[in-house]
Amino acid sequence: MSDEEVLSHIFICKNVEKAKEHLSLLLDKKRHLFFVKDEFLMEDAKEIIKEAYVAEAADKYLILVAKSYRIEAQNALLKILEEPPRHIVFIVVAPSKTALLPTIRSRLAYKELAVEHERVRSELALSKLDISDIYAFVQAHQTIEKNALKELVQGIVYEAIHEHRLHFSEKELEHFQKLLHLVELNSRPQTILTSLLLSVMLRKHRETL
Repeated sequence: MSDEEVLSHIFICKNVEKAKEHLSLLLDKKRHLFFVKDEFLMEDAKEIIKEAYVAEAADKYLILVAKSYRIEAQNALLKILEEPPRHIVFIVVAPSKTALLPTIRSRLAYKELAVEHERVRSELALSKLDISDIYAFVQAHQTIEKNALKELVQGIVYEAIHEHRLHFSEKELEHFQKLLHLVELNSRPQTILTSLLLSVMLRKHRETL
């Protein structure tokens, strides 16, 4: 990412924690300070303003990361965002455009910041999977909620294909898609996970014969 892309910008990212990690890597060799809050308050705005007026010989990035911003805190930042002190660069990270006042959005360009979604790992030894492993895993996840179950199913399939190099047939892949559809229909986690893991175990056995 070039300086032009990060100067005076608002970054919109649903996962603000991931956005922080992403920006930390991008700005690794630049002087930068993070101000991370669940809710950005007036006292946080005052701290930012104080830091902004510390004289700098080179660019310093002040990065505000919050899930929500109080209106009075945003109003307090209007002037300094419009006319930042020399060598000060502001980056504001919010989960949506509506989290920020129109007056804030009018002072800074904004863009969507896409960060890689963290894939759920099963922590199963798929290469040694047996019936007892499947039973224990299913029992441990019998109360898992729907969205988490969907991510877990996708994670197991990803591990089986990309990490354990299992070669599923078209019919097996279609079966996995049907399982994801059943998740959306609120089918029991025990049913979904048992069917999925048995398929993985049988495929592994076939390929080791």
